[in-house]
Amino acid sequence: MQKIVATLLERLTTYVFPAIALTLTLGLFVWGKDGSSVEEGRLLNIKVWEQTDAVPIESPVLQMDRLVFRGESTSIDTRRSTAPFWFEFVIPEGSRDQGTLIDFPSRHSMGVTCWDTATGQQLGSSDHREAQGSIAGSRAGFSLEIAPVLLRAVVLCRSSFRGPAKISARSWSADALSRAQLSHRNTGVMIEAAIGVLAVFMLLTAFVNSSALYLAFVGGLVLNMRMASLSVGTDFYFLGMQVPIEYLIPMRQWTLCLYFANTVGLFYVLFKQELKAVKVKWPLTLLYLQSLAFLILAPVVPYESLLPPLWAATFAGIVVISAYVFLILRKTHSRVAAWYGASIFLTLIATLNEVFIAATGQRIFEYGLNSVTAAIGSALLASAAVAEHMRTHRLQNLRAQRLLEAAYQDSPIGLFSVTHGTHISKTNPAFESMVAALGAVRKADLSDLFDREVQTRIASLRCASEGGVLELQTCIKSKDLADSKWFSLRASTADGAIVECSLQDITTQVSATERLEYLAGHDPLTGCLNLRGLIQETERITQRPCGLAYFDLDRFKLINDLYGHSAGDQVLTQVTERMRGVLHHTDVLARIGGDEFVIVFFEGTINTCESKCNTIATLIAASPFQIETQSFELDISAGLVGTDQFKSTDLKGLVSAADMLCRMAKKRPRQHMVVMKSDDRFLQQHQDELDLINCLERGETPEGLFLVMQPEISFSRPFDSLNFEVLVRLRKSNGDVVPAGTIIEAAEAHGKTAIIDRWVVGTTVRWIEAHAHQLLTTRFVGVNLSGGSLNDEAFTQELFALFEQHPVALEKLCIEITETVAITDMRKMQHFIDRVRAMGGKVALDDFGAGYSSFGYLKELSVDSLKLDGSLVRDAVRIHAGQAIIVAIGGLVRNLGMKSVGEFAEDLPTIKVLFDAGIDYAQGYGISRPVTPEEILAASSGADFIQDEAIRAFFESIQDSESASMPLFRDSRRD
Repeated sequence: MQKIVATLLERLTTYVFPAIALTLTLGLFVWGKDGSSVEEGRLLNIKVWEQTDAVPIESPVLQMDRLVFRGESTSIDTRRSTAPFWFEFVIPEGSRDQGTLIDFPSRHSMGVTCWDTATGQQLGSSDHREAQGSIAGSRAGFSLEIAPVLLRAVVLCRSSFRGPAKISARSWSADALSRAQLSHRNTGVMIEAAIGVLAVFMLLTAFVNSSALYLAFVGGLVLNMRMASLSVGTDFYFLGMQVPIEYLIPMRQWTLCLYFANTVGLFYVLFKQELKAVKVKWPLTLLYLQSLAFLILAPVVPYESLLPPLWAATFAGIVVISAYVFLILRKTHSRVAAWYGASIFLTLIATLNEVFIAATGQRIFEYGLNSVTAAIGSALLASAAVAEHMRTHRLQNLRAQRLLEAAYQDSPIGLFSVTHGTHISKTNPAFESMVAALGAVRKADLSDLFDREVQTRIASLRCASEGGVLELQTCIKSKDLADSKWFSLRASTADGAIVECSLQDITTQVSATERLEYLAGHDPLTGCLNLRGLIQETERITQRPCGLAYFDLDRFKLINDLYGHSAGDQVLTQVTERMRGVLHHTDVLARIGGDEFVIVFFEGTINTCESKCNTIATLIAASPFQIETQSFELDISAGLVGTDQFKSTDLKGLVSAADMLCRMAKKRPRQHMVVMKSDDRFLQQHQDELDLINCLERGETPEGLFLVMQPEISFSRPFDSLNFEVLVRLRKSNGDVVPAGTIIEAAEAHGKTAIIDRWVVGTTVRWIEAHAHQLLTTRFVGVNLSGGSLNDEAFTQELFALFEQHPVALEKLCIEITETVAITDMRKMQHFIDRVRAMGGKVALDDFGAGYSSFGYLKELSVDSLKLDGSLVRDAVRIHAGQAIIVAIGGLVRNLGMKSVGEFAEDLPTIKVLFDAGIDYAQGYGISRPVTPEEILAASSGADFIQDEAIRAFFESIQDSESASMPLFRDSRRD
C-alpha cells in the first residue's frame, strides 16, 4: 500500500502538479494583463517634511509653516527612515455622486493621521490595528474619505514608515478604489492558493518519501509565498488571518533572511553531487557563510539597516548561483540544472523589477510579469527542477533494481527468499545448482533442505519486530551421495515479512579447518596426539587416568646426524607402530617431542601399566629398525607415575613428574625404566622441582639460595693452599635443603640457567672481594657455568661487566665449563676463554671424559686446567685400563702446560692413583664434603678438612717430600 501511495504521489508531483501550476501561471499572466487596465487613481502633489527631532508637537496644524518652502512632488523616498513624516496636499474638486477618496498606497506605512488645516480638526487616524474617523485600511496602505465640504481644502497628514517606503497620495473615486481593493485581495488569495496548494502536496510527498530535499522545497515554497505577498503588500494576512502589527516587521525581516538562506540551501541539496566536480568553490563557500550570517544578524540588527546588505547579497547570490548552474549545465547537461536555472533567471528579473520600482516607482514590465507571476512562475520552475530530480532519482532506482536483479541472478552465492512461514518463494541459479547437486527433488520449503534447528532459527528471526540478522553453519546430507556438504547460511529481514537468505558452499573451508584443527592437536608424522591434543583429549574424557608413562629414545640423535632426518622419521614411524601394538584402545598415545612419547592409561592398575611399558621397552630394544639396507638399534628410557599420588595435579604436572623419572632412568645404565608408585621422597623432589620451575618461569631468583664450598687439595703442597669449588644449594622455608642436581636440572630443562648462574657468580665475586684479606693462600675458586648461560649474550655481557667492577675477585676466580658445551662451538668458546683470561681470570674444562673426549681439541682450547669426570676416577682402582687413561691424561695435561683436577677422590686408594698419575689436585669426599663459607674462612689449607687419619698421613708425607709432583697453580696471564 505504501508503495502504491508513493508511486501515485510521485506521478502527481512529476506531472500533475507542474501542469496545475503552469495553468495557474498562464491564468495569472492573463489576470496580470487585465489587472493592469484597472483604473488608477490620480497622483496628487504633496509637500513633505521629515521630523528629525523627538520633541512632541502640540498643534499639528502649526507645522504647515515648515512645509511652506518645501517643493511639491508626486512621490518622496523616505530613505528607510523611521522618523515621522509630515506632508500636505490639496484635495482636488471631484464628483459628489461618485465620492472621492485619497489613497496612501505605501505597504511600508505603519500608521497615518490627517487634519483639516482650515479648522484644525482631526479627520481620522489608523495604524492597521484600529481606525478612527474617515481613515481606514486600503489595500497595503490607508485611504481617507473626503467629505464634500473638504473639496479644494488643504489636508495635513503625519505618517511613520518601516522599510524602503515611497510617500504618495492618489485621488480615487469610491467605485474605482473598491475595485482596486478587490483586485488586491484576489491577488493575495491567488498567491496563497497557487503556491500554498503546491506546498501542501509537496509536504505530503516529503513525508511519504522521507526526503530532506522535498521538505526543504516545502519551506522554500512557503517563503516564496510570503515573499510574493510582501512584494504586493498582502503580507498583512497569512492564510486568511491578520498578522498583528507588532509582528509584521519581524516577520518581514525573518522572511527575507530565511528566503535567502533557504535558496542557498536548496541549491546545495539539489546539486550536492554535481558541485563536487566544480573546482572553484570559494564563492559558494562565501555564499554559505553569508546565509548563516544573515540568520545570526536577523534578531539583533534593525530591519532598515539589514536591508541594504541583504539586497547586495541577494544580487551577488543570484550571480554566483547562476554561474554555478551554467558550469553544471556545461559539464553534466542536467535537466534539473536547466529548470533551476530558469527559476533563478525569473527570480533575477523579478528582483530587478522590484529594485527598479523601489528606485523609480516605475515598473519595467507593465504586462504579464509582475511580482505575483514572477513568484508563481519561479515556484513552478523550481517545482519542475524538483520533479526532474525526482524522475532522475526514480530512474536511478529502477537502474539499481535492474542491476541488483542481474547481480542476484549472476551471484555465485546461492540466494533465496522465505515468505509465508517456511516457504521458499524466490531463488537464483546458484541456489538451484546447489540444490540439484544435493539431489533434492523439492525445494519449495525449508524443511526440504534444512534441519529443524535452521527452520526454528529462521522462524524466530521472522518474529522479531525490528528485524535482525543471523549467521550459522549447517550440514546438508546428500540424498544420492554418501557424503555431506557444509554451507554457510546468512539470513536477514527488515520487518519479518520476507527473509532474504544466502547460501554458500564452505565444504572446502570446513575440511581445511578440520585439517588445521587436526594438525594443531596431532603429530603429522606419526598421527599421534601432540601435547595440546593430549590435554584436550584427557579433558574430554571425564575418567581420571590411572597412570602416565614418559618415553625417551636413547641415542636417536645419532640417526639424524649420521643418516639424515628422513631415516629418523621412518624410525619414529616404526617406533609408533610397535607402541600401538601393545596399547589398549582406551590408552592414549602422544608424541610431545622429537623422540619423546607419552602414554596415558585409563584402565587397569599401575602394575598393568608397568607391564605394558616393559613390553614396549622390550619391543623397541629387541629387534633393530630396518630402513632400506640400514639397521638401527635403539634403547628407550621411561618414567611411569601412578596418579593416586597426584590427585590434585593436572596433566602437565603428571607429564613433568614422568619426565623427571625418565631423566633418572637415563642416568641409570642398567635400569631403563623408573616407576613411581608411592615414594614420598620422589614426590617431594618433584614438588621442589615444580616450585623452582614456576619461580624461574616468572624470571625471579628463587628464595633460599645459598653457597657451599668443597675444597680441592694440591698434591704438591697440600698444607700451603686453600682452593675450593663453589656449589649452590636451596634451603626451603621448613629448613630442608634442595640439592644442586635438582636446581640445575630444573633450570636447564626450561632454559633458565642464567638466573641461577647470575646469582651464583655475583654472590661468589662479592664474597671473595669482601674476604680477600682472609684468602691469602687461595689460588683459585671454581665456579661452574652451564651451557645455557654461556649461549646467552645478555648474560655474558653482564658477566664481563661484573668482572670489570671486581678485578680483585677475578684474580682468584676459575670459570669451569663443561666439556660437551665447550666443543659445541669451539670458536665462540675460545673467544670467551681468551676474554676471561685477558681480564685476569682462569678457565677450566669440567667433566673431561664424560662426553665425546678427544685429545685433539685440547690444542684448540687454551684453558688453564682440566677436571676429570668422576666416571673415569671412580673405577681407576679396580680397572687397570682406567689407571692407564688417567696416567695418559695427566701426562698430556702436564705437557700442554695445564693443571688437572681429579673428582670423586672418595678414599685413599683412589687418591694414591691420582697422585701416581701426576694429577695436580684432588676433590671428593675423601678430602672433604662441601662446607660452609665460614668454615672455609676459618681454615688455612685444604688439608685442614681431612678427617681420615690415613689420608691425612698420606698428604703429610707428600708435604715433607722434596719430590712434589708439580708446582702450584700459576697465574693465568702467562706468555
